[in-house]
Amino acid sequence: MERDFGDKCGRRDFFLQESEFSAKKKKKMKKKKKEEEDPSWKMKKKRRCESPVEDPAVGRFGDGGRKQYPLRRKRSRSPEENPAVERYRDEDRKQYPLRRKRSRSPEENPAGGKEKQVREDAKTSAYLDINNYSLYKELGKGSFGKVVLASYTIKDQLTAIKIIEKQREDDLKYVRREASVLQIASRCPFLCRAMATFQTQSLILLALEYVSGGTLQNIIKTRGHLNSEQILFYASEIVVGIKFLHKNGIVHRDLKPENILVDDQGHIKICDFGLVCTRMYGEKTRCGYYGTPGYTAPQVLSEEDYDAGADWWSFGVILYEMATGKLPFSPKGTLEQQAETIINGEPEYPDSLSSTLRDLIEQLLKKEADQRLGVNGNIRHHPFFSTLKWKRVKKRKLESPIIPKPAKGLIKKDISFPKENPSETRMLKRFNYVDPSWLE
Repeated sequence: MERDFGDKCGRRDFFLQESEFSAKKKKKMKKKKKEEEDPSWKMKKKRRCESPVEDPAVGRFGDGGRKQYPLRRKRSRSPEENPAVERYRDEDRKQYPLRRKRSRSPEENPAGGKEKQVREDAKTSAYLDINNYSLYKELGKGSFGKVVLASYTIKDQLTAIKIIEKQREDDLKYVRREASVLQIASRCPFLCRAMATFQTQSLILLALEYVSGGTLQNIIKTRGHLNSEQILFYASEIVVGIKFLHKNGIVHRDLKPENILVDDQGHIKICDFGLVCTRMYGEKTRCGYYGTPGYTAPQVLSEEDYDAGADWWSFGVILYEMATGKLPFSPKGTLEQQAETIINGEPEYPDSLSSTLRDLIEQLLKKEADQRLGVNGNIRHHPFFSTLKWKRVKKRKLESPIIPKPAKGLIKKDISFPKENPSETRMLKRFNYVDPSWLE
């Protein structure tokens, strides 16, 4: 059986091989016959890219005038071959006009967009006109200028105007920086914001919101010192304001009770951004002395590199002053002497201070900046603030323990804006600004 099966397989393979051989033989004979009938057939097959007709148009691409198929020409775009192209060459573009921008004219826009823009410009220009402000009295002196109480006569609104004279070019960059921070401050209820910023040929004017309750410094001087409940209230709102600044890369560098205003409801507003430094993100540091003696961190006094920790040191000094009525370190002497006093000394803590408040102040007055609370750790998690709900603090929901007395009637004094300097013609670009709430 096995032999029969093998014989069958062998015969099958033999017949397959014979059929393949005969097919190849037939193909070869057919090819030979074709060559005998047409001798040029073999040459055609060998040189498929060549053309039997010479084309002079492609001679420059060939090799010595070798016959080639002509290169494929690009599709013609001339008006003769493609009349549709003419519409793109028509100067008037009557057939296919360009798409026009959407019209905002009163005729085509029922809302009267153009007229509305003119009305807003008219409102804005009124707020930016120095002649529409009437001055009452001087409120104080800030960095680079004095602050006066004024009113916007058209609406009879009170405002505090900071008047800065255009004298030195170096001062203008600080003024521009202060103006930009005042605009950012409108997003935080615990920062003093700008209602308008404008200029004349020789003056820069920052119209700030008027905060009528005085300053935290006045409250401390009047009462001597504050109790824990009062300190907790003011400290929590100051923390929210400082953290907002730091989140936006802003370090104040001059925090002190004099720069913390109190409004008519008793809530605080941090003011005077004339010495701020901006773009302070991550591990970025600055160097140089800025601030007020008694409130500046040792790194600032020594003119070393410092970061947002400088503000947390100043906040610790403010807490100590609210609790005791005095400064933790003497502000007397040169900068080097003040720095030595801080490095070699320790503040005295009265027994009346609660343990949590004392610990908070000690954590803020760490001499090494990287160990200072606010830089190292979240200050809101400190036990002194454990009874607070920070969401209520941010929304000004806490009731103030001290309500300032209402301001007395204003008596206009004989003060006026400084005279214009005709020789001064510098105008700051993109400086004029009006807060949207004033336009309502």
